[in-house]
Amino acid sequence: MTAIVFPVPDDEEQRDNATFEALMWAMARPGTEQVLPKKGLLPIALSLVDLETRIYCDDPDLREPLARTRAAFVPLEEADHLFLSGRLTAALATSVGTGSPIYPDQGATMVASVALNNGPHVRLTGPGLDGALTISPAIAPAFWEVRARIPYPAGFELVLVEGRRVVCLPRSTMVEVL
Repeated sequence: MTAIVFPVPDDEEQRDNATFEALMWAMARPGTEQVLPKKGLLPIALSLVDLETRIYCDDPDLREPLARTRAAFVPLEEADHLFLSGRLTAALATSVGTGSPIYPDQGATMVASVALNNGPHVRLTGPGLDGALTISPAIAPAFWEVRARIPYPAGFELVLVEGRRVVCLPRSTMVEVL
């Protein structure tokens, strides 16, 4: 009789799986905080990026570990995933890929380091929310105004990270600055 041997995930694979699961819960419940197994953008990048992914990264400390994934570094406008350590601005929101009504899946995923509780209050509504939810990430109102002008189903996903905390806003989430 032949014994069946199942692969055992190593520590990195377990971290990537736990990170991906936290992101999925955060996408399914927009505006709610989930906890990552490790802090920062790198665990998220390692759980999402592979050699078929086009990425943009403005953080020099992330570029080297991301280069090891063999993903293609491209200009901001061409990226599938953006890893941002700086501020989210209206200019950035107008530059990122948003897909189209026919191909909304071609919209980018923007992953950014953002203080989750130090900004203007915004009200979230849409799928995955029971009514409305108010959050206050440190993002200027002009960014939200540009995002609101993108006709659904086009748009971009937003992953906000502070330490080990993560909040996601899918393109279907409507954001109103209060």
